[in-house]
Amino acid sequence: MDGIRFLRMAEALARRGYEVDIVLDRITQPQLLGPGLREVPLRFTRWDDYDVVKTSFHAGFQLLLSAGGGDHPFIISKLGSVVGHEETEGVYFFGSQRQRLFDIQKEIATRSRVVTVLTDRSATLWRKEHGAGMPLLQVPTGVDALIPQPGANPYRTFGIKEPVAILAGNIYHDRDQPEVNRLWQERLNRVGGLLKRRGVRLIVIGSGNRNQLDPQAVAHCGRVEGPGFWDWLRHAKVGLVLAQGPVQDNESSKIYYYLRAGLPVVCERPIPNARLIETTKMGALVDYDDLEALAESAARLAFSPPTNDGVAEYMARYHSWDVRAAEYEPVLAEASVLRSSRTATRTNRKLADL
Repeated sequence: MDGIRFLRMAEALARRGYEVDIVLDRITQPQLLGPGLREVPLRFTRWDDYDVVKTSFHAGFQLLLSAGGGDHPFIISKLGSVVGHEETEGVYFFGSQRQRLFDIQKEIATRSRVVTVLTDRSATLWRKEHGAGMPLLQVPTGVDALIPQPGANPYRTFGIKEPVAILAGNIYHDRDQPEVNRLWQERLNRVGGLLKRRGVRLIVIGSGNRNQLDPQAVAHCGRVEGPGFWDWLRHAKVGLVLAQGPVQDNESSKIYYYLRAGLPVVCERPIPNARLIETTKMGALVDYDDLEALAESAARLAFSPPTNDGVAEYMARYHSWDVRAAEYEPVLAEASVLRSSRTATRTNRKLADL
């Protein structure tokens, strides 16, 4: 879902009147996506043309450095995760991977004007590691305000007739978070077996290494992109959210998407945005690794779903990408003033996003 989040925020900023260029290293010609929104090749980019350069995650900032844009006077660095200088409870990056990310963070702390994080725990860790001098925004993940009309049931293609519990999203790769991937595959096998005994089928969609999944317990249906993604949620009975461990700094974007589709959710308590499930009364929270309770709650919701009174509309109103984009308005206004004072010309509110 990372690519979708990246695009949706760019679209929302364009709707707010900014000229947004999504900078990519895999295209050769500029492409117009809509009013105020383009994709532009990295090799054509002139960083001085922009009021703001906004990077997404450690990889986006690393790309900016490699492309010679690290000295731009107004960089906003969005981080999906914050890591510590040593292994930190709640952060599931280890060894050389953690050290590489921390080295990038040190550059971010030196070169950025503003840093954006997702959760309170990530904000606390950032200030502990890099001090409180830099402005820090907390902007959670958003969700689409408008979604496609319902389509066909995708599970019929796979011959699945039982009620479906779905886990939608990345289960990680060996190259990224191998420890979490191995743990999740083992836990999904256990959950799938427990659900199967209760007459519910566990389906996983999305990317990630799945070489240890038991096909008798879990059906992995691959990566799903485009408007059809929503039908996988609409035709499921319950959405599952697993934590990475007994403490977790990162939120789960799955929760926003499940609730936007009107899907009840069973979630492990360590996930920071699990409170949305309590707020909407659309699901259940269970203790970390109490998989019997998770399967029992999921089966109960699958066969006796809660009433979805306005939950999808609530998510669209209070957690849309447009709501999230508005959080950036004060710092973007500051960037426009800075550019005007630097160039003595009117700014056109132009933003590069990579």
